[in-house]
Amino acid sequence: LSLSVSLPVSLTCRTVKITILGDEGVPVQVDGEAWLQPPGYIKIIHKNRTQTLTRDRAFESTLKSWEDKQKCEFVRTPPPQPAPSSQPEIVSEEETALVSELGQAAGALIHSIREVAQSHHSLEQELAHAVNASSKAMDVVYAKSNTSGALSCSLVLQMVSNVKALLSETELLLAGKMSMQLDLPQQEQLNAALSSVSQQLRRLADVPWLSPIIDEGPLTDFSKRSRSAKFRLVPKFKKDKNNKNRETCATLSLPVHQWGTEEVGAWLDFLCLSEYKDIFIGHDVRGAELIHLERRDLKDLGVTKVGHMKRILQGIREINRNSSASEA
Repeated sequence: LSLSVSLPVSLTCRTVKITILGDEGVPVQVDGEAWLQPPGYIKIIHKNRTQTLTRDRAFESTLKSWEDKQKCEFVRTPPPQPAPSSQPEIVSEEETALVSELGQAAGALIHSIREVAQSHHSLEQELAHAVNASSKAMDVVYAKSNTSGALSCSLVLQMVSNVKALLSETELLLAGKMSMQLDLPQQEQLNAALSSVSQQLRRLADVPWLSPIIDEGPLTDFSKRSRSAKFRLVPKFKKDKNNKNRETCATLSLPVHQWGTEEVGAWLDFLCLSEYKDIFIGHDVRGAELIHLERRDLKDLGVTKVGHMKRILQGIREINRNSSASEA
């Protein structure tokens, strides 16, 4: 295993997972096979028999699908920072108690996410960045409070911002495709944890120097939710996307074998591949045909971009897995 880094690393292991930060790719070479790995994660494992390293194609395909989906997401704007004159340097005792309660609620949410992710790995992949950022910010705050006893407002601002981002991303994910994959107990577990975090954030909204971040968008009220509308209030700039996700989820609630061309078109919308709707509808591709499409079939339909083809094939595999789980 060779990485284009200044400090060579000698490893003896069966599995290695590497995080590549920054904006540029890193040249990677494994057993003579070289490629330019873009920023993100790369997981390399031993083959069972030959004991040589190989690329994890399934993991890379999932990562590529995630990256393509992110390009369709909204462009985030950085949270507004309060003016320096209005922000104290040290957090008061009362504010520290509120921050501690938020940390406990956020820790419970992270624990719930990790528990559910054991049976739904896509949840871990979708929320890994937000979970890690929140955990790191919370660790810094708690380490500071344990050593000096006084919390810096800048550290608390970072923690609150990351926890609020985790809350929003989890809401969006559960309002989208994960709502069809999670069992009812898992949904209730995550909803309870989200409700607790949302409640603690609303309490912190009374703190003047924290309110600009927390009041950036209305928080979700989980106390009066129903099963048919899990997330009634969402940040304004995400509301349209969430409504579209709910409509798509309702359209795709039928078994895949009962899908018509309209459902297949909605599924392509969900994958952010609307440009292929007319082609699929023109060839009368229904659910029964969709789940049997292969790479050569997609080429015949006019899907030539490798990234789009991988995304469609990955989506078909997820449909087949969900169908098998439902039948079981």
